[in-house]
Amino acid sequence: MTDETISPAGYPAAILKGDVVGVAFEGVRKRLRALFPEDIFKHVILPPHANRATWDAIIKEAPCVAVGLGSWRASQRASNTFIGDLTFPLAVLQTMSRPDDLYLGTGQLQDIGVAGIMAAVAGGLNGWTLPGVGSCRVAAITLPNTEDWFDDRSVLVAVELVFEGVKLDNTLALAELEDFMAGQMTVQVKKESGDE
Repeated sequence: MTDETISPAGYPAAILKGDVVGVAFEGVRKRLRALFPEDIFKHVILPPHANRATWDAIIKEAPCVAVGLGSWRASQRASNTFIGDLTFPLAVLQTMSRPDDLYLGTGQLQDIGVAGIMAAVAGGLNGWTLPGVGSCRVAAITLPNTEDWFDDRSVLVAVELVFEGVKLDNTLALAELEDFMAGQMTVQVKKESGDE
């Protein structure tokens, strides 16, 4: 199977891969794997709208780090170049044999508690600069109410990561996208007029 059977010829590969959004997502995932090593923490991608069954499966993998893509909201500075705040939801899930250990852990990384997770996230992600994207800000670290989902030995630490002022300014890819769309519009006009 060739690339052309999957995507129309001329569609820019950089756009297909998400351009700066894809770079940011992969960069965040790489940073999280360094902060929470894969030999101890399971790393998963959080679906856009995770349901109860998904959360049940994720908590079984605890300690687990789950990250997704949140939003890209245009800022006041947006003009011809799209500029916006790019957010990533992050969830760190932990299970302990003793509920009393959930807050402070046991002193081992595999049994890191809520306080340690908060400190690791704040220290390892806030102010971290991802080249080509910008500086990461930890906007919030919370403990959502999960009383109906998890038992007393489990905890979900929810984090919102924000990269402010992220620009889609890949001039070459945008020019290729414009050329592709112009070609598609020409084909559509020909089809509508009956010209082949």
